[in-house]
Amino acid sequence: MRIIEQCCRGKHTDQTLNEDGLFVSDRFAAVVDGVTGKSVRHPWDPSGGVVAKDAMLDVLASLPADAGMRDVQCLVDERFRAAYQAHPLGPSFFEHEPLERLQANAVVYSASRGEAWLFGDCQIMVNGVQTPTLKKVDELLGDLRSFAAQALRLMEAGKQRDAEGEQDNTLDNVGDAGDAGTAETAAGTRMPPNDPAREMILPFLRLQSQFANRRGEYGYFVFDGFTDPTYPIQVVPVRPGDEVVLASDGYPLLAPTLDGSERELERLRREDPQLIREYRSTKGFTAGLKSFDDRTYLRFIA
Repeated sequence: MRIIEQCCRGKHTDQTLNEDGLFVSDRFAAVVDGVTGKSVRHPWDPSGGVVAKDAMLDVLASLPADAGMRDVQCLVDERFRAAYQAHPLGPSFFEHEPLERLQANAVVYSASRGEAWLFGDCQIMVNGVQTPTLKKVDELLGDLRSFAAQALRLMEAGKQRDAEGEQDNTLDNVGDAGDAGTAETAAGTRMPPNDPAREMILPFLRLQSQFANRRGEYGYFVFDGFTDPTYPIQVVPVRPGDEVVLASDGYPLLAPTLDGSERELERLRREDPQLIREYRSTKGFTAGLKSFDDRTYLRFIA
């Protein structure tokens, strides 16, 4: 494969906290996205997402050239289970507490097999055509956070109108800056220093783990050491000469080039910093962070 461009950037200034990972070898290319934790016990240092990402990168580095999709799944499960076995809380704790497990998504391209495997909601685009990976549960919780954020905005506007003696019952005249107490970045984008709407949906974000690796309307695949070995994984054919983009969901509007994806990200930051309108997410841009999420992008010719 011939690499055209690549990028892996954490949302924090301290890049050791980056939960995204990028892997390229002669036989494989992969983008790994460690899941942002909603933990109550915080058993992993510095975070479950970082530990899961690092563990998966180690697995990818040791893969035999002819490894298949189920081989990858099995080896990652084994690695995560070994981490649970070595943890002071013990494997039984993680078996019964899915919220506290290591979790990661990935898209893995195999040059020898001429295909890419979508383990979860990482993204792929082949010759400009993207394969949909949005989870039903993420769509639901993104809508719920949008609902909460817009309701909070109306409540704040109502308080202001009461104080000023005005009457206006529409949302259109309420500023998009959102929550009280916004901060302005160097680029001039105003963003809330915290995210009360996300705090409101946090109990539901934690409930989401009950659907991990289950079938059904809200079920979804995620590497956590307890995956279903027969779970349907999307397989995308890749032919020699195809132009391929692999990315994490830190690029919510994926483009055929890195520059195009970055420009779309900046446009969202300007026009919808809370991510509650055009792209409804479970978290928005926050003052002091480089983006709303870690982000990784790889473009190559197969």
